Amino acid sequence: MHPRLRAVLAERRLDPAVFAEACARARDILADPQPPSARMRIAAALMSAPGGRACDVGGGVSIYPLVAALMGTDVTVVDALRGWTGDVRPRVEALTRAGVRFVEADVETMRLPQAEYDAVVAFETIEHLPHSPRPVLEKMVAALVPGGRLCLSVPNIARLDMRLRLLGGRSPHESVVHFYREGSPFHGHHREYTIDELRWIAGELGLERIRAFGVNVTYESRKRKNALQRLLLRLDDGLGLGDRLLPHRLRHHAWLEATKPGAPAAPG
Repeated sequence: MHPRLRAVLAERRLDPAVFAEACARARDILADPQPPSARMRIAAALMSAPGGRACDVGGGVSIYPLVAALMGTDVTVVDALRGWTGDVRPRVEALTRAGVRFVEADVETMRLPQAEYDAVVAFETIEHLPHSPRPVLEKMVAALVPGGRLCLSVPNIARLDMRLRLLGGRSPHESVVHFYREGSPFHGHHREYTIDELRWIAGELGLERIRAFGVNVTYESRKRKNALQRLLLRLDDGLGLGDRLLPHRLRHHAWLEATKPGAPAAPG
């Protein structure tokens, strides 16, 4: 098990066996060819609030909201569902049948209820916003109950491979070809963030118990890989090889978990 996943499960007091069963059930429901990656499992563990409510902003038809729902969380996904390849409707229908609620809305113009959720998350989302994420994040914080958690993840702009790209004279941005030819509008990464920047943003939002950390898990890529690349990915995904070798600031993704001030409401 990835060491960060083990830590999150322990912090959230989630039973690893129950969590593993939920991941397996989610894979069967969606008929995914591969089990959820470490990135998806960490997102699911952070989002899970058994007996509570969670909102996923920009998560689309990913597997982690379903895992959270199978863990006993009332899950709502808010997303315009744009940018996904192929027809996503069958996947939306499968998620809906399994209990995930969808609200189709643009993240920048969405409306969220006030003080409604125990967790509001946005994984790999705010880097796609063409302007400051402040309005979106303020809505997300307002939607949290006192004591609720805001969880984010973004690509770490200071990760090791980006530093190497710059040393080699290459741009840290996405390919100029797609941006130049088809980027009107552009739905790629407008601004990636560092771990310290996520921590600063959480402070600006008035949150407390701020934890910002790096995790060296990569995106679920469909690109063809050679045997060595497949081995390294398995070691990274299953055993957290990159986390064991790299300091937080050099890891691939920056993550945040922070709490809205105030004591959680007493059960009714």
